Amino acid sequence: MSRFSFVLGAALVAVVGLAACSAGPIAPSVSPSAPPASPLPSPAVTPLPSVAPPPATRAPTEPPLVATPPPATPRPTAPGFSAAEQHLLDGVQRGTKNCEPAGGSDDLPRDALAGIECDSTDPAVARVGFYLFANDEDMLAAYLARMEAEGVEVESGTCNEGESEHAYIPDEGFAVDRAGCFLNDDGRANYRLTISGDHVYIGVLGRSADMTALETFVWQPSNGDTPGMPTLWFGGID
Repeated sequence: MSRFSFVLGAALVAVVGLAACSAGPIAPSVSPSAPPASPLPSPAVTPLPSVAPPPATRAPTEPPLVATPPPATPRPTAPGFSAAEQHLLDGVQRGTKNCEPAGGSDDLPRDALAGIECDSTDPAVARVGFYLFANDEDMLAAYLARMEAEGVEVESGTCNEGESEHAYIPDEGFAVDRAGCFLNDDGRANYRLTISGDHVYIGVLGRSADMTALETFVWQPSNGDTPGMPTLWFGGID
């Protein structure tokens, strides 16, 4: 080997050795860590004032939430009727037509304030009269006066037994709610009754001598209750 080759090989070995010594793991360059950011304080939240929701609006066509009864419709007054006569007319329940004010004081029972008289739609009945009094005492006195004039004995029985009179609602004293029947001078049946509290006295004139038919007319339809109530007239109507 020549001297030149030997020197060149030695130089190469030295270079490789130097490179090997300097070779090694190289740590990555690390930037200095920035200090962690301090968390920002959460802004204080002020609660909103409590506000009630506005009431729900309803369409104009919807009914109100609470049903309100409609105002009572006043009954029209019949032509030529006073307020007392209209009250009697309003209470009539059935079986009448062509009602008119009673003709005058001569046609009214004693001490009556007002009266109306009607034709009947029942074949057994000719006329029906309704008479108003200021109190039960005057009403009862007029009724008893008619019973006495016709010779009907008080507390004598029912119409099934002939001319008779009785209390249809018993009382500890002398009962005010009473009914009686008799034949008039023409042989036609009459039925009379009183309605206490309303101070109404009713007279029914038949077409024949059948007193039982008049009693049935006044009380129909019967519910079988004892005592019951007549169903021809009902008070308390404004």
